[in-house]
Amino acid sequence: MKGFILRLRRAKNEDLILTVLTEEKMADYYRFYGARHSILQLGYCIDFEEERDSGPFLPRLRRVSQIPFHWLYSRNRLMLWQRFVQLFEPHLRDTQTLERFYFDLLFEAARRWERQNPKRIVCETHYALLRHEGRLHPLDRCYICERPLEKEVALMQALIPAHPGCIYGSALPREKLETFFDTGKTTWLDDDEVERLYTVSMRGL
Repeated sequence: MKGFILRLRRAKNEDLILTVLTEEKMADYYRFYGARHSILQLGYCIDFEEERDSGPFLPRLRRVSQIPFHWLYSRNRLMLWQRFVQLFEPHLRDTQTLERFYFDLLFEAARRWERQNPKRIVCETHYALLRHEGRLHPLDRCYICERPLEKEVALMQALIPAHPGCIYGSALPREKLETFFDTGKTTWLDDDEVERLYTVSMRGL
């Protein structure tokens, strides 16, 4: 079974409770002496076996190995990745059975993380998640005042559009945002615009 570690919590002694997103669910697992294992880190992709008793206790992780990505050895890229994957646990919390979409989405982002700008990947992955869940808002009216949007658009959490003056937020060109919403790609945004879009994406899924 493969999965991404979305959260780590200390238990007694050096044991860990891990929240792992697999291909079919997000679940908590117990790992004895987990703190001693360097491969059990936030954001890492692991291959493991699940050991479950008939009692009420958490299932345990067994035979754990790491699915490596070269960028894990780049401190800056790893920190960006860990901040990003932390958004998924609260978003998917209380959902035990999931579509494979979420695991595949993270795996594809991880595969691209080394060669592309991570902040662009975050923006494009966030967009893909919102589109899959049917939560994208059209860029025609302000969510706050409901009046038509003009040439400059500000974005709230979950890429909800508004007038810059209605939310006191930084603006992005509406024409470029429309292209982004149509294609899911940040190609037409410059680095400063991507930075602003990234800031919005990191507020939460």
